[in-house]
Amino acid sequence: MVNCVKEEKMKDLVCNMDVKESSEFRSTYKGRVYAFCSASCKKSFDKNPRVYVKS
Repeated sequence: MVNCVKEEKMKDLVCNMDVKESSEFRSTYKGRVYAFCSASCKKSFDKNPRVYVKS
């Protein structure tokens, strides 16, 4: 029997794309993990996360 595990999706805050929670491009900001579709989006977020995270 095969177990089907549904992977949770997250929103890439830079480009607004849906990405898998297990994306290789991830950052932690203020104790929360954010996932990105690409290294470019991760780099943009890491440069200034306050632009993307609404408090």
